[in-house]
Amino acid sequence: MRGKILFILVLVLLALLAGGGGAGAAIWLRAWEDKIFPGVRAGEIRLGGLPEQEAREELLQFQERFLSASVKVVLGERRWEVSRRELGYQLHPGEIAHRAFLVGREGPLWRRCRELWRAYRSEVVVPLKVTLDRKKARAVLGRFVRDLVYPPEDARLIVDDRDVVVIVPAKPGRALDLESALKDLEKLANSSNTITLRLREERPRVGTEDILAMKIKGLLSSYTTFFDVHNVNRTYNINVAADALDNRLVKPGEVFSFNAVVGPRSREKGYKEALVIVQDQFTPGIGGGVCQVSSTLYNAVLLAGLKVVERSNHSLPVGYVPLGRDATVAYGGRDLKFCNNTSGCLYLRTRVRGGALTVKIFGNTAEKKGVWLESVVDKVLEPKIIEKEDPNLYQGKTVVEREGVRGYQVRLYRVVKDGEITKRELVSRDLYRPVDQIVRVGTMPLPETPVPPPDQAQPPAPVEPPPVMPGNSNQPGNLEIVTPPPEASPSR
Repeated sequence: MRGKILFILVLVLLALLAGGGGAGAAIWLRAWEDKIFPGVRAGEIRLGGLPEQEAREELLQFQERFLSASVKVVLGERRWEVSRRELGYQLHPGEIAHRAFLVGREGPLWRRCRELWRAYRSEVVVPLKVTLDRKKARAVLGRFVRDLVYPPEDARLIVDDRDVVVIVPAKPGRALDLESALKDLEKLANSSNTITLRLREERPRVGTEDILAMKIKGLLSSYTTFFDVHNVNRTYNINVAADALDNRLVKPGEVFSFNAVVGPRSREKGYKEALVIVQDQFTPGIGGGVCQVSSTLYNAVLLAGLKVVERSNHSLPVGYVPLGRDATVAYGGRDLKFCNNTSGCLYLRTRVRGGALTVKIFGNTAEKKGVWLESVVDKVLEPKIIEKEDPNLYQGKTVVEREGVRGYQVRLYRVVKDGEITKRELVSRDLYRPVDQIVRVGTMPLPETPVPPPDQAQPPAPVEPPPVMPGNSNQPGNLEIVTPPPEASPSR
């Protein structure tokens, strides 16, 4: 067919040229130079003979009628009507008019000739370019079915105040099949004005069977440590770190890292300054108190019979756990890691109430064993007393600059009773170094007692003359010293 048309067009052109019709063809083309060729339409709108701008205005009028038309939306027994404009339909008059103007004017000669031939026979139809604002349509359709749809509810695990594990079953949801609805609306642009909506069941992400497969049936272990709530910053840090551990799941075979879960201890993460151990001394640092959380978790891990992968003790004894049962951590350095060597998931819960921090581990109670811990002190390391001369203290004076702390060599055992079998395993050997006592001893000489100078000596007291007996006043050489009689003593 295409070859036949081209053949006819070539014959027509040759005939025109041979018969001197070339000038006529040129005149005809010039007459249509700024107009859309006859026979061109957009949809059912005839645009032939119109300049491009007039065609655009014609399409704008059509756009108003098109967007004002209603679309019927059906869902079961429900019916709604909404305009195309509200649904987010958009017509593009400028693009359509320009596309109509280009008919017969672009592409190779054979294509232009073919388009002119088709236009002559009223066969060139420029498609109406209609687009749909999906966001707007989604909002309108969602408003229609708001009371018919609801989200699914995931199955979840709850632990009550008595440490009883409760599984809340999953519930499927109901949702509008939006993708199908939007595709139908896009097809609807140039055809029917009715769309049928469909609802579909929406499955929850976590089903009841998923929770059951975790095998979390009850409490495996619990451990509590205590702290001073009046130490506000340290208490705050304990709460932040404990919150990071709460509601954590550890899958079978997974290695849990305290540092990876809790994250960096920095001001940006909400931690405050409190005492930490640095180089065998307690000194202020960001995140003081976090090691109490790791140590509490460590004891719960040991009591649950879990495998410890990494753990380090403090260089000094701490007061919140027995010797050999602490776990120091430092982000980017020392970590507390343990492996879930059970057949099910582990579920961590933490609670901070008053001055008590509790860590609980829930899991498959079918694998629960009787566990207790034994700390054995092999050696007590007494601190040395180091004296430092202090020229600012008087001789004989001493001041304790740093109190000494005893050190210890400790072994920790875990005793596991599984039925009739009892196993005693060595968990760790720990060294807590002693801290020497430092005493400042005065070397400043004592001041001398001051002696008064001679010119300030007191003059001798005047001597009173002895009394003279009567009658002998004229005989100074025979004076007698008379001693007065003693006073009589009071009667008893």
